[in-house]
Amino acid sequence: MRRAKLTVLLTMSLVLFVAGAAVAADFPSKPVTFLIGWSTGGGSDLVSRVLCGEAEKHLGQPIVIVNKPGGSGAKSYLEISKSRPNGYTIGNTTGTISTHKHLGNIPIGYESFEPIMTFNTDPGAIWVKEDAPWKTLEEFVEAARKAPETITVAASNPGSITRFGLLLLEKEAGVKFRIASQSGGESKGPELVAGGHVDACQAAPVTGRSLYEAGKIRPLGVMSKERLEAFPEVPTYIEQGYNITIDNYRQVIAPKGTPKDVVETLYQAFKAAAEGEKYQKYMKESGSVPLALGPEESKQLMKEQSKFFMEMIIDMGMYKQTK
Repeated sequence: MRRAKLTVLLTMSLVLFVAGAAVAADFPSKPVTFLIGWSTGGGSDLVSRVLCGEAEKHLGQPIVIVNKPGGSGAKSYLEISKSRPNGYTIGNTTGTISTHKHLGNIPIGYESFEPIMTFNTDPGAIWVKEDAPWKTLEEFVEAARKAPETITVAASNPGSITRFGLLLLEKEAGVKFRIASQSGGESKGPELVAGGHVDACQAAPVTGRSLYEAGKIRPLGVMSKERLEAFPEVPTYIEQGYNITIDNYRQVIAPKGTPKDVVETLYQAFKAAAEGEKYQKYMKESGSVPLALGPEESKQLMKEQSKFFMEMIIDMGMYKQTK
């Protein structure tokens, strides 16, 4: 009886292995769906669309982008994690793949996925209307210090990296803003500032670039270690006396258990796209930093980022143990 059961198990394992090998060998034979956990117009959406548009040329199949905003990426992460691990449903992530788990928002983190490639990183930035009274970050902070919770700043929902950038400034400067949460990500923040609906917003340079070039808004500072090539006139937070840097790394991810051959095929397509002239030009002009880290390097980076955000969240008294 035991021998019969063992035979059945071995046969099933062989069938699954052969089926998996066949899928990998034939991949991709149809379009690939790419989930973005934020609304159109935000940094993750803008960068991913340029990258996917180039990657599909190398993949040999269309990459169909589907925006799935909700919970600063959480909704998309859950859907990707539950998808069949065959390479046909993938998506992007930011550092929120770790923050949500440590905040107790969702029970999964980076360990529940197969990283394909890390494709860029963005620093945070504070934007105000072009005719705003504050010319420097210090003037902005001093106004908030004199009148706590009266300056309204638009930022992504709790758990987002841009939101943590704002919280770091509050802590470092000892001030409190009136935070206006944005569902769907940071995409609407610059528009709200330009329209005079809020005093400021927290958003990546790539998100605010078009309205900045149109003369509607301007950045008071960027959370990078050095000034950005695309915004050489904008000082860093460090230059202005605030020891704050935060990097929002983005990865392409697949469900856990996706065959290595499939992951490699996807990586080579996205790598070729990331190293291409169009993507590199877009990165340079938008103030983003292009990357093309492979699966193993990306996994290590995500592990380090998870530790970084966990320590930050514990320090802020916001940590919740997930089951």
